[in-house]
Amino acid sequence: MTASFNLLDEPWIRVARLDGTPAEVSLLDLFRDAESIEGIHGEIASQDMAILRLLLAICHRAMDGPKDLDAWEEYWDKPGMLGTDAAAYLERFRDRFDLRDPEQPFFQVAGIHSASGKISGLESLIVDVPNGNPFFTTRIAEGLDSITWAEAARWLVHVHAYDPSGIRSGAVGDPQVKNGKGYPIGPGWTGQIGAVAVTGKNLERTLLLNTVVCKETEGLHEVNSEFDLAPWEQDPNGPAGASALEPTGPVSCYTWQTRRVLLHGEDNSVTGLFLGNGDKATPQNRFPVEPMTAWRFSEPQTKKLKAPVYMPRKLPTDRAFWRGLSSLIAQLSPSLRVKGAGEVTRFMPPGVVDFYQGLMMYEIIPLSGLIPLHATGIEYGAKEAVVSELVDDSLVLPAKLLDPKETRLLAVVRDAMEQTEQVAGALRNLAANLDRASGGSPDTATAARERASTAFYQVIDEEFPRWLASLAEIDPTAGREQWRALLRSEAWRQQDLLASAAPNAAFAGRGEGTGRMDVSRALVFFRAALNKIIPPPESNDAPSDEAERTVA
Repeated sequence: MTASFNLLDEPWIRVARLDGTPAEVSLLDLFRDAESIEGIHGEIASQDMAILRLLLAICHRAMDGPKDLDAWEEYWDKPGMLGTDAAAYLERFRDRFDLRDPEQPFFQVAGIHSASGKISGLESLIVDVPNGNPFFTTRIAEGLDSITWAEAARWLVHVHAYDPSGIRSGAVGDPQVKNGKGYPIGPGWTGQIGAVAVTGKNLERTLLLNTVVCKETEGLHEVNSEFDLAPWEQDPNGPAGASALEPTGPVSCYTWQTRRVLLHGEDNSVTGLFLGNGDKATPQNRFPVEPMTAWRFSEPQTKKLKAPVYMPRKLPTDRAFWRGLSSLIAQLSPSLRVKGAGEVTRFMPPGVVDFYQGLMMYEIIPLSGLIPLHATGIEYGAKEAVVSELVDDSLVLPAKLLDPKETRLLAVVRDAMEQTEQVAGALRNLAANLDRASGGSPDTATAARERASTAFYQVIDEEFPRWLASLAEIDPTAGREQWRALLRSEAWRQQDLLASAAPNAAFAGRGEGTGRMDVSRALVFFRAALNKIIPPPESNDAPSDEAERTVA
């Protein structure tokens, strides 16, 4: 009897149900029960995103595009319809979802091998964060000898999406192999972007909200769903990858075959794999086909290609998700003047956010309430050959922020972001001046500035998202005053902490004349800067002793 592990029937996707109960489900069970599932919760966040994108590819194909908003809205208005159509679609390709099929195994290449016949250990499949320190410490030694086929399926989807760059095994039959090795072609496509998803009240809603109607989504108008096919709808891949293959739309992006893989194992477990290079993915100007990332204007790439170029905006590891708001909302993106191209926008929002905005404008979904966004990314290390950090963040937006007519609200949020950055700069300068007053060097001043910024944002990164969500219920003018009061209060608190930590030598100071710096002078400069950024309140209830504050 031929061994089989069909992803349609076998439980392999880890989820949480709406009541919080964890479960492991098959593809058919997932779509059937999507209304009662909260979301995907596997080993790590990047695995969840990789599987979500696989599910979205299935949705696009099962919904036949969807071709227009009317078709999409029918699914939205009829809970369970998506599950029914997805199951029918999957059954048409049942044989292609068998992980162990001898001729066309799912997301693999049958019979692929290296000239030496050697296979890689499971550490090549299971991501380490950071490199050299296994993310799953329980896998040390025996923990990496074998895994179940269900877990291998999850990591197989992940490896195509996020596998780092670097030298890979050379496949027999791949003309690009040299001396038995496949040389670097870059990381998986999803690893090259900062993936953003809209989160619904259950998994069915999440899937629908992220299954965009291309012709109704900015930048995706030219996608032809008849040609945007998934790997299981095409002939199986051979051992050779493609260096110039072009993605045709969201489906091809979500299922991009970055690697050539073949899992090796026994009846109940996977013990190793062949892992070689597959189809190279390039990031320049892929916004017409990739809806799940923001895009940034690239001046170096524009100069190189002599035409405007946008690159995926990866998620920074040192900045919270909210600080990238200007890349999520078109109305908040600044404009740039570019020689030969005129005025261009600095950022383009993710297609999934643009699509949500369109659903609001057509009154398919409410213009009020909150929009939860979830962002996932991987930061690679040297030569993109190792994983150095995983980014997993969320943000809840007031839906009104996507309404271009809400000019007051947009102005309040833009001002709040700018003022917050300016206060952070004033605190960094205060820290550097206090370091200078105590006889520090340029290196110690730089370190002091960084510590002050980190301490400030540790608080603000908690407060800003809460304040932003509150704007769904309160008047923008009241919201503006609330944020200014909080920001000013936190600035004073951080000032006191910095000054209290200054050594006695800083009170005596350093330098002469206009070049002198001591604690008193540093505080005067800081207070002047703060008052310029956020003028003190003029009400009778406002504190009157700010100019006389002293440090205990």
